[in-house]
Amino acid sequence: MMTNQTLPPPQQMMGLITGSWRSQAVGVAAKLALADRLGDGPKTVAALAGETAVHEAALFRLMRALASFGVFAETSPRTFALTPLAGTLRSNVPGSMRDLAIAETAPGHWLPWGNLDEAVRTGVRTTPAALGCEIFEWYGKRPVEGAAFSGAMGNLSALAAQEAGRVLSLPEKATVVDVGGAHGTLLAGVLNANPTARGVLTDLPHVVADAPKALAALGIAGRVEAVAGDFFQAVPEGDVYLLKQILHDWNDEQCVALLRNCARAMKPGGKVVVVEMVVPEDGTPSLAQIMDLNMLVMLPGRERTEAEFSALFRAAGLSAAKVTPTHSPFSLLEAIRARPARSTEGQSPLP
Repeated sequence: MMTNQTLPPPQQMMGLITGSWRSQAVGVAAKLALADRLGDGPKTVAALAGETAVHEAALFRLMRALASFGVFAETSPRTFALTPLAGTLRSNVPGSMRDLAIAETAPGHWLPWGNLDEAVRTGVRTTPAALGCEIFEWYGKRPVEGAAFSGAMGNLSALAAQEAGRVLSLPEKATVVDVGGAHGTLLAGVLNANPTARGVLTDLPHVVADAPKALAALGIAGRVEAVAGDFFQAVPEGDVYLLKQILHDWNDEQCVALLRNCARAMKPGGKVVVVEMVVPEDGTPSLAQIMDLNMLVMLPGRERTEAEFSALFRAAGLSAAKVTPTHSPFSLLEAIRARPARSTEGQSPLP
């Protein structure tokens, strides 16, 4: 059997062209919770159709297509079972991608992506025109889709959470502020590895409204205060500021404003920990390049190189201190408050 790499170029290109079809198929499987329904073993399509109240023949065609590229396995005629790949579509399991699959194939994302050509022509994101509002306003008005997006951020946070807890060095009884932290998955990884630390989860009101349940499920509700707010206005006081996939949403000026808020609020000896995909300077293929296209379409932001992150830190009065790759698409970039350089005119060099 030929692998994708050994297929003739036209067939490889056909796979790329039809990639959105595959994404939508995976998204429907996630919305129907098919992987959860197969958690105890194989089931017939008839049984699954009864559980999900969908058209049996159409469901068979969906699952047959998914099985053709490794999502589910047809173990006997019209009977399907989980594969390791399908297992990532289960809910609340390590490595779950279910919420991400739902969020990325929902209208809030696929409508703006349908206008990628316009974004490339103009350099202007397409979200406001496609949705009639900003993406976070869209989610605020659509709680089901918004919950899937928050869950998706949790899916991605989980990829880095365990390592973040392991590699971050925190002072005793540190206050860790998770800025725009959604459901607190990354914060949980850090707190679990640092039993004397406490947390503050700050996000938009409609996100924080769901925080108590999420924090309880993570087992950290008693150690975390949930605070609604606008991080462009202010952030709570703390020792360590976690920003996971926050800076990539915003342009350079907005990022500097947010980082300055963190620098102002942090206690002496504090630091900012940015968790982001880093674009390789040498062009090595990574998820960062395609995620950067997502930012081109969706938001004012972008994915950045290590040098570009360092420039943001400097502009905000911070100094890049350490970069730690993880066994995930993310790296941890730590920054501390910069020491003002001596000035012969007696003026601070900080922006």
